[in-house]
Amino acid sequence: MVARSRGKAVSSLRVRFARLAAREDFRARPVHAVLRRLLWRLRWAVRRTPWRVRSGAGFPLWIARTGSGALIYYQGLSEPGTAKFLKNHLREAMVVADIGAHFGEFTVLAALRVGRSGAVHAFEPHEEMFRLLERNVAALGLRQVRLNCCAVSDMDGEAIFWERAEAASSSLAASDASGADVRRKRLVRTCRLDSYFEAAGGVPDLIKADVEGAERRVVLGAARLCSLPADRAPVWVLEYSETACRRLGESAAALTEQLEAFGYRCYALAEDGTLGPWSPPGPPGFPTVNLVAAKRSLG
Repeated sequence: MVARSRGKAVSSLRVRFARLAAREDFRARPVHAVLRRLLWRLRWAVRRTPWRVRSGAGFPLWIARTGSGALIYYQGLSEPGTAKFLKNHLREAMVVADIGAHFGEFTVLAALRVGRSGAVHAFEPHEEMFRLLERNVAALGLRQVRLNCCAVSDMDGEAIFWERAEAASSSLAASDASGADVRRKRLVRTCRLDSYFEAAGGVPDLIKADVEGAERRVVLGAARLCSLPADRAPVWVLEYSETACRRLGESAAALTEQLEAFGYRCYALAEDGTLGPWSPPGPPGFPTVNLVAAKRSLG
């Protein structure tokens, strides 16, 4: 048993080091990257209240002790590829839906890109993260942002939401998603994007969804929007994670199949924000990646 425990510990350390070695900030300045990680841990050991830092996109953010917050502190952005794509794609007066907005990194980025003549509709069911989202939007005076403390899915109503120790991994789930990392489960309001935008008016130009395996449900709840002609159908930016999908009883492959059934073409989103041919990640590890889906050419 002791030998097995040691083996697991060594394996865990190897995985952590491999992840660290893959980070752009570590490759560029390894000593600085290690010091930043030590300072991150020290700060949260001393204080547990939200921390205001400057993101790599140039604006300040109140962050929490989550994986996304750590990445912003380490490298400026939690997902450089997503941030760069949004910067390149979004224009004044566009309408954006940010599903799984967390504490608002991409909500704020999108709002600054579309300006006061545009609109951002942000959705976040995690109560603690939603309070930070509200705080970040208010601190920057972003009146073009509409905040919704609810989950987005394929039904209007209520569903069980599982809050995990890592807030960014919290999600809707099947009837039993218990585990050591689950802090609590509660009933949250859910909505379909079709019914939401029928009430709000208009059509989103872009939908970003990072909902820990429930992305296909979000797409199904936007069937009307997805069925619009190529010049009006929204562009999607989606997380693709085999691990997260399995937790919900979903299949990651079914996500791209559903998008293709609506006439979308899928692209792989690279770290530099460019698009390449889509190829689902395979073993080992089934890494989490991001994809972009569009009916029209993104040139």
